Amino acid sequence: MNKLLLCLLLPALSFAQVDSTDIIVKQMMEQQKIVGLSLAVIKNGKAVVNKGYGWANAELEVPVNSETVIRLGSVSKQFFTTAILKLMEEGELSIDDSVHRFFPDAPESWRPITVKHLMSHTSGLQREGPAYDNNKIQPDIDIIRSAYDLPLVFKAGEKFQYCNLGYFMLAEIITRVSGMPWQDYIHQALFIPAGMHNSYVTDFYQIIPRRANGYMHRKDTLVNATAMYAIRPSGGFLSTSSDMIKWEKAMREKKTILKKANWEKLWQPYIKASDKAESKEYYGLGWFVEEYKGYHLIQHGGANIGFRSVFTYFANDGLSIIILTNTDEANPRTIANKLADYYFRK
Repeated sequence: MNKLLLCLLLPALSFAQVDSTDIIVKQMMEQQKIVGLSLAVIKNGKAVVNKGYGWANAELEVPVNSETVIRLGSVSKQFFTTAILKLMEEGELSIDDSVHRFFPDAPESWRPITVKHLMSHTSGLQREGPAYDNNKIQPDIDIIRSAYDLPLVFKAGEKFQYCNLGYFMLAEIITRVSGMPWQDYIHQALFIPAGMHNSYVTDFYQIIPRRANGYMHRKDTLVNATAMYAIRPSGGFLSTSSDMIKWEKAMREKKTILKKANWEKLWQPYIKASDKAESKEYYGLGWFVEEYKGYHLIQHGGANIGFRSVFTYFANDGLSIIILTNTDEANPRTIANKLADYYFRK
């Protein structure tokens, strides 16, 4: 191919790449009845896609773009585990500390539970604190103490069982050890160094520029999602695709926030996350670690009422796909899989 022909074809090839991504996303949005979606694709350290589709506000017809602020749900868990390791680096705690160091009034049966057990969903605690009320803003410690009388599901470290209560405890530990509210510590120690200026705690009442509305369906009718007034540390943040690209850069380069060894500690398979013998899905510290069609995949999804998200990081293959949506029925992981198939074929 001569140089002139190559120069003429390059713009068309570039357009074809973006257009193929658009086709995949728009088709799956239609299938899943997704109102709005924000997408980031990072390939070999470069953000090749950072854009929005559909509506951030359907009533006002405000489109989603790369700066639309959307709930992350449990994609937020990685911020809490990173913050804990940051405090460990600062000499403030050990992930092998018993939770009794931070909650001295906790039941004696909780003494074998360590910070690492909370991070890896291996504590044996009940999944939720019984005092949690979506319509009530209350201190994290009240949710934690409401579980004091509940029996453990299994001995600490024995197996994996997803546990949001454990992340309420991690949030309270961050608050107590750092001397500031957990959201402020994470903002100062993580978001600012990463350059993330449009990531916020999920405060329903705060005026947040460019915040997306959440939606759900009642049969075939689109309605506003049920409001979430309470702030759940287990899914505690809102962000944008642009900010998540900055976060991906920080974790991929491993030069800021944490030492390289501690970044990698987050993704070490700690406990098998499935009872199926053939499963290769494990949990690290705030991340699932698995295989996807032979590719090593680090990922986490998120779900709050009216919002679904996923962060997929193919660490060995130079590909990350981040999807944020504002629709309850969305399945962003299936979209990420389709996009991964496409980019790996290229």
